[in-house]
Amino acid sequence: MPTFDLPSGLTVSVDRSSTGDATKDAILRDTAYSAQANIEAFAQGKSQAANLNRYFAGSALTYWTGQVADFKKDGLTLTGDYRYYDFKVTDVANGKTAAVTYCEDQSKAFSKEIKSKKVLRTSPSDNSYVLYTLQASKDTAGDWQVTRQSWKKGDASCVQG
Repeated sequence: MPTFDLPSGLTVSVDRSSTGDATKDAILRDTAYSAQANIEAFAQGKSQAANLNRYFAGSALTYWTGQVADFKKDGLTLTGDYRYYDFKVTDVANGKTAAVTYCEDQSKAFSKEIKSKKVLRTSPSDNSYVLYTLQASKDTAGDWQVTRQSWKKGDASCVQG
């Protein structure tokens, strides 16, 4: 199990149940780790973070590496509580590639200015809830890496009162 180094004031929670299928459970475990790795990279401002490189590959890794670098360049980090839930494997091909969806709750998560420590608070709305759809591939080390990812803010399947 990887270790995630998050600053104080930042928490990530994952609500994920076992499917009873070893392959699907491994896919969902590593997909959850990818979400945590992404938050860790943004919080640390490290676009080459080890966990990001472990759980992302291809265009998804290229995209997030750039986003993390831009976020840091803008003088920002993260604070608050991120929650991930409703993980589903929607397809598995040859035990080597998979399609996954999950939800993110950003209603208690915020950007924070590094220098001033000012928290950039936003009011929770339907757009605080995000549906992620991704493709993952199994690498030679046996980890499932996110290779492509898209998201939709305010998706009805993720919005919670």
